[in-house]
Amino acid sequence: MMDIGSKDLISNLPDALVCHILSFLSTEDAALTSVLAKRWRYLLAFVPNLDLDNASYDHPEMGSQRSLHLRQSFNVFVDRVMALQGKAPVNKFSLRCEDDYDPSRVNGWIFNVLERGVVDLDLYIEPDSDYSLPSKVLMSKTLVRLKVEGVDNFTTHVGDFCLPRLKTLYLDDVGLEDTGASFAKLISVCHVLEELVMIDVGWDFWDSCSVFNPSLKRLKILCDSHIEMNPNSVSFDTPNLVFLDLTDKVAIKYPKANFDSLVEARLDLRTTLDQNEPAGDSADATDLFMGIRNVEILSLSGATVEVLTICCKAIPVFNNLIQLTIETDRKRGWESLPNLLKNCPNLETLVFQGLDYKDTDGCGDEGYKFKDTNICCNQYGDICMCKPWEGTPICLTSSPVKVLKVLKFGEITNFIDFEKQLLMIKYFLETMPNLEQVILYYDTPFDDDMSLVSTALYMLEKVASTKCKIQVVSDSTSYVHSASALFTTGLAFIKTTFPV
Repeated sequence: MMDIGSKDLISNLPDALVCHILSFLSTEDAALTSVLAKRWRYLLAFVPNLDLDNASYDHPEMGSQRSLHLRQSFNVFVDRVMALQGKAPVNKFSLRCEDDYDPSRVNGWIFNVLERGVVDLDLYIEPDSDYSLPSKVLMSKTLVRLKVEGVDNFTTHVGDFCLPRLKTLYLDDVGLEDTGASFAKLISVCHVLEELVMIDVGWDFWDSCSVFNPSLKRLKILCDSHIEMNPNSVSFDTPNLVFLDLTDKVAIKYPKANFDSLVEARLDLRTTLDQNEPAGDSADATDLFMGIRNVEILSLSGATVEVLTICCKAIPVFNNLIQLTIETDRKRGWESLPNLLKNCPNLETLVFQGLDYKDTDGCGDEGYKFKDTNICCNQYGDICMCKPWEGTPICLTSSPVKVLKVLKFGEITNFIDFEKQLLMIKYFLETMPNLEQVILYYDTPFDDDMSLVSTALYMLEKVASTKCKIQVVSDSTSYVHSASALFTTGLAFIKTTFPV
């Protein structure tokens, strides 16, 4: 057997493999290896990935003069790396520039890697510095992935686009021109684009927002501005899209919503502050929901559930939907949920992230809640204990759902909230006839909390499905209940890690 205890195995590796290993380091760290031995001195010239960050040269505690010198040394370092590599091919170029950068120098580095056929370009430029992306970036014939963050002027000075190999485009906090026309043109000419991510691009002010691309498969749009303004017009013509993640205020209209191949959608749509009642002429999400009606997996925020009530004239039938996730919010009502569930005839799995909801308006009325006939209030008549809908919705008594999961169960501000959550679980068990499994993910370190849940469930007088198995999952408790059965159902307490 060969004794490898004193062998330098890395030095025996071929140069190409060592360069590949160095490509996983920042360029600064990779350059430090040049002092190890003569053989390592020039390997940096052949490292295909460059990762540069001028923040690593930022030490304001050293004083302004020293900080300025360090910034200049960063520029010199990058220039030397570029000179050392010559015309060697570049796979990935990642550049992060914060305060006190030289735009002309940054552009020179970008031009250098573009000429060397860079495939993956990742740029972060300090926002509010009035930096304009060089037009050559959007004319690259080699780029497969482009990520741009913080650039103030992304398309303003660009007349034409040509990105024949681009598959991934990631835009985060970039400045786009006011009308949206240039952006729409850019997306439409990326003929092999598969993934588009847009974060805080500020399209609220555009005359119209459109994403038209037949090759696009994944789309994420996050417009989380605090401006109380609905986008005027939002259109999607993405016939091959399989995944949609949309966070935005509801648009006034959705003239086109083509999602013929959509498999999974996550929607977080919000109303503006003045949209409190259903209105026919204001923002309308009906066409958007019609466009995603063939989806198989759907996740809705609490705000979106409320949008279905306020900004949707009709909820379409989701014939293909098999998994629905609802993220709840104690400030948001569930009025639309019965109609939504009724229009999911093949739903198999229903997931709630929390069980919070806004009480119905009627119970907040002083003349209503103190009436003796009002059984929804507690014994003091000051806390509403009603369900989030009127009566027993037919959608539950005829529900096809087999699996019910509740994440974040028990996350409460007071004991009344806990009681309301338990009542909801009992209500589901008593009314949903096809349930086979109920899973509660309860993050509590106290066995007494688990005991309360156990007692409440064992006191049920009836269940709609005798096949239902109930699991209470916790990653921090060792509680075990000694009872053997919940009528003919099973009740188990499991210690495991929570789903992400």
